[in-house]
Parts: sequence; C-alpha cells; structure tokens
Amino acid sequence: MYCLRPFLGPYPYLNLSIPEEFRSNLKPVDTLDKRTDGEILDFLTKHVPVTSEKNCWTYWHAGLLSMLAWCQRNIISWVRLLGPCWTVRVLDSVPDSPNNALTWIELELLPESFVNGTMDGPYTGSHSADFLRSAALYSYGGVWMDVGCVLIQHLDKICWDNLEDPESSFTISVPWMCGQVMANHFVAARKVDPFIKRWHYLFIHFWHGRNNHSGIIESPLTTFVKDVKFEESIARGFKWDFKVDQITLVDNVGQVVAWLRLCMLKEPNGGFNGVEYWANKVLLFDSLTENWGAEHIVGFEGQKLFDVLATKRDGDEEIEGWKIAYKATWRLLTKSSMQKITHAKGFTASPTLGMLLDMKEDEGKDIEHGTFAELLRHGSVYFEQTRDEIDYVKAKRPPPEVIIRKGLYEV
Repeated sequence: MYCLRPFLGPYPYLNLSIPEEFRSNLKPVDTLDKRTDGEILDFLTKHVPVTSEKNCWTYWHAGLLSMLAWCQRNIISWVRLLGPCWTVRVLDSVPDSPNNALTWIELELLPESFVNGTMDGPYTGSHSADFLRSAALYSYGGVWMDVGCVLIQHLDKICWDNLEDPESSFTISVPWMCGQVMANHFVAARKVDPFIKRWHYLFIHFWHGRNNHSGIIESPLTTFVKDVKFEESIARGFKWDFKVDQITLVDNVGQVVAWLRLCMLKEPNGGFNGVEYWANKVLLFDSLTENWGAEHIVGFEGQKLFDVLATKRDGDEEIEGWKIAYKATWRLLTKSSMQKITHAKGFTASPTLGMLLDMKEDEGKDIEHGTFAELLRHGSVYFEQTRDEIDYVKAKRPPPEVIIRKGLYEV
C-alpha cells in the first residue's frame, strides 16, 4: 500500500478550494515531503542505492540541474506526491555524475553507440532514455516516467498495488493506445520480468551497429509494421497534426515497434509466448483518458492547451475560454492519473505544449500565479482522487493471421 497522506480539511495552501461539484471526487491532503524545492533537487543529485522495487526512474542527458525548469518542477512534484515509500532517480550522461547511467546499468545491456558516446541525430536524448527505460526496469524494477509527465495519481494506485499483489497475474503496466500499441512515456514492471527482458534485448538488437535510429524500419524484423495503420489510433481519438509520413514516425519509435513484435510473437517448440504474456500479465490503462485527458477535451493542438493553462482563474466566467479551462483542469484533477506533456519535436505541423513550454519567453508559465496551470500544479500534490480505480483496459490478443511464429530474432 502507498504512504497515506494526511487529510488537511478544509483546504490546503494558496486558498485553492475544491468546487462543490467535485468534492465527492477529491479530498484535500498534505504533501508527504516537506522539503523545499532546492532541498529536493539537491537530494536527487545524490546516488541512492536501490533497496526495493519501488523505484521511479527517468533520464535527462545533461543532468537534473541542467533540466528545463518546468520539467524539474514535474519531478519535484513526483517526490512530494510519492513520499518516502518510493525513490525517484534521474539518470544522466554527465561524466563523473553520481547518477551517470553507466553507474546504474551494466554495459552489456546498452548499445555501443550509447556507451561510447557516438550517438548522433536530433533525438539522441529520447533514444538514450529508451535504452535506459527497459534496462533499469529489468535490472531493478519500478516505474519509468518521462520528465514531461505531470503526475496526479499515486503510482501505487495507478498500478503498483496490482503488480505486487501475490494474487494478481499482472507483472507489467503501460498506457494503452490501440490494438497492441502502448505509449512508452510510462512503463511499470517487476524486477527481471521475462517480457521486459526480451523487449529490451530486441530493441537493442535493432540498434546494433547504429549511431542513430534512421533505417530501423528497414530491418526484416520490423516488416509487420507496414501493415499497422494510423487510422485505428485516429478513430480512438488521437489526433496530433503529424506532418511526417507513417514510416518516418514509426522509424523514430523503435522501442514501441519492439513491443509490438513481442506482443505478436509465439516462439515455436515451447519457447516464449508473447501473445499470452501480453494478454494475461500486462495491466493496461487507457492513455487517452488517463494521460491525455486535457487533449480529450480541447484537442491535440499545443497552443490550445497552453491557452487553457495560461487562463486566469479570476477571469470572466462567462467567456468560453474560461469555461474550457475550468472544465479541462478539473477534469484532469478528478479523472486523470497524469498529464503527459507531448514534445514530438519535428513531427507535428503546429507546436506541441512541450515545445511551447520550452521557449524562453514562456518560462514560468506552468506555475504562473492565478492561472489554471498553478491550480494543476497545486492540485496534483494537495488534492487526492477518491475513485476506486483508474480506467483499466483488458488486453486483446492479436488476430491469428498476424501472430509471428518465430524466434525473437528470427527473420
């Protein structure tokens, strides 16, 4: 069970009260960590040995103190929300850093281009995180979250209570998009999980001899993805305005491609059955409602979501923009487990919210006083949802005609 947060009643700090219509969905609670932002950041720069599977992992190539301020605030809020029952760690690629990834992850688990520092291209940071995501979870267990996640629900309630329950069949939890497609900004897994092991090694296999992701889609092991269409995800409600073709996009998400292959894999002669593992041991939750709840209301254009968060709470309540901001923010606080702030730099026609928050002129907009952004920041730590469980989804087996009856690396 998670660390209990004391009830504050009637309302904590900043004089941000819960409207009457949401008081059955939320209760005010205190933070589990009273340290200042600076004290938390200082602690996170230290090397803290692993003592359990309750590890929350993430990565920033240049180190925590060089991270964008809004992302730092995300992580500080994770610490305050999770409390001492969980240990948050920010891995990096800074020489001699206490949390350099190579001090945590065995070298043989990583591609040579990462170990030797020869990766190139515009997405070295995100792909480095991909390597470390599955490696850290296999080696130590826990949860991996990308730094762009505004955590709202406690990790124990999202999935971990389920995963560590000896009566539960689940050992992994991920956000579900459609079919067998997951979103890898959040992955939870028990230590040395056999699915995570194969997922990791297959993805690393894609990168053998490579310094960047270009051409991964051309591997004979990934030919099946040419039959995967955007239409299903669009029909589900995911409507980013991508300006690149499907092949270019899929080429960049090799880790998700490796996941797909494993979910379709049924090795012959009694080998690993990824189809059944996916169907019976992966706890899914709906990423649209749980992770992109704001987009579910305002759409997937970053500027619209930015405008929602920048809206002043004491503005004209009759204006449509204020009504949308009110609805979207309280919807997140009452019905979402997190808000994933998307970057997708170079892939969308219009800037995403993450790209906008990265801009120097928008620095501090995520906590600006009097805005709905401030409410989201505050509520994610000082309000607790009363719902019994999140929006879980039952995994469906892939159709028989797409099942891959080969070995993990067999063409």
